[in-house]
Formats: sequence, structure tokens, C-alpha cells
Amino acid sequence: TQRGRRQGQVGPKIGVDFAAAMRAFLRADPDVIMVGEMRDHETVATGIEASLTGHLVFSTVHTNTAPETVTRLLDMGMDPFNFADALLGVLAQRLVRTPCKSCKEPYHPDCKEYDSLVQAYDGDFDALGFSYGDDLTLYKATACDECGNSGYKGRTSIVELLDGTDEMKSLIQSKAKMEILREQAIRDGMTTLMQDGIRKVFLGVTDLQQVRKVCIK
Repeated sequence: TQRGRRQGQVGPKIGVDFAAAMRAFLRADPDVIMVGEMRDHETVATGIEASLTGHLVFSTVHTNTAPETVTRLLDMGMDPFNFADALLGVLAQRLVRTPCKSCKEPYHPDCKEYDSLVQAYDGDFDALGFSYGDDLTLYKATACDECGNSGYKGRTSIVELLDGTDEMKSLIQSKAKMEILREQAIRDGMTTLMQDGIRKVFLGVTDLQQVRKVCIK
């Protein structure tokens, strides 16, 4: 335990599911509530109610992208107006393997590989500042004893953040399709998972193969 923090374990067999636990937490007047996962209508509805009454609520939902999370929760029967009012943002994240620092090999990509990265970025690539030139260096995994001859050691995250702007809330209230939500999120400044991954490829944090494994178009 930590000072000021209380936690509880759910146990459906004894009638303590996520929704029941949240109701119990609300009676303790917490400032922040963290729910392991939003699995059903009752849990999500209780979370929205808690948010609307002044509590900061964090939780997880298994989806592929941040905009898809919004449509998933609406499909679970949430009131779009209450949901829109409660929403601050949605953060999607994936873990990618990082090349071993002891054996990763620097190389200069050819124009074809560079162009494929630019095309995969599908956005304002020039804003990243990674122009093609003789000094452009990427890294590829090799193998050594340090990484068990796998070429990789450790993981890092790639993320995308959907901001609950007024425009986004209006779309949620009208139950807009996921593609429209995604377009609005990008206009609001969202960097997609693929875009964040490609940025980290150029930073030498991971490679394109790992990014493509976890990013679903």
C-alpha cells in the first residue's frame, strides 16, 4: 500500500465485480479512481457517472486505436451526451521491441527505403525534420550474447492521444463513425500510432518491422 491510496481486488464469485467495486469506491469520496478494465455496460456507466460528479477516472479498453475506443464504448450502450461530457481523452499505446544497444548496427538507408517510410507516415512528414541526406542514419538489429542473439533487448511504447475537444464531443454526441472521429482527432493534433512509431524509427529507438507488427491500419 501507499499513503493516500486504496485498492481492492474484484471477485465475481463473491459478487464483487468492477461495477460493484466502483460503487463502493464512490462511497469513500475518492479524488481519483483507476479501474482495471471497462468490460461491460454497468462498469462504463458507473465510470461516466463518477466522472460527471467530479472524480478523475482512469481505465482501459481493449481496442486497436484511440478513435475505435470511442465507438466501442458507444456500442456498449453509453449515452452519447453523458459520455461526451465526461471524456477528457483517450490514449492508445503499443509496445515495440528495441534493438539491442550493444549490437545494433547503424546504416544509411537508400532512397527507396526512405520513401517507403515517408509514405507509411501518411501525414506532414516534413514537420519531423528528418530530411534525406548523407548523414541520415537508421539502425537495424543484429545479434550478440548481451541480447541472447535475438537482436532486441527491452521495449518502448508508441502512443496516440485523442483529445476531448469541443469538436470531438459534438461528433460523439452525434454518434459519428470511427473514420470521422479519426479525422477530427488528427485535426486536433493527434499523432497516430504509426506516425509515432516511424518517428521513433528515425530516432533509432526501434525499427520499421517492429512498428508494422503492432500497428493495424
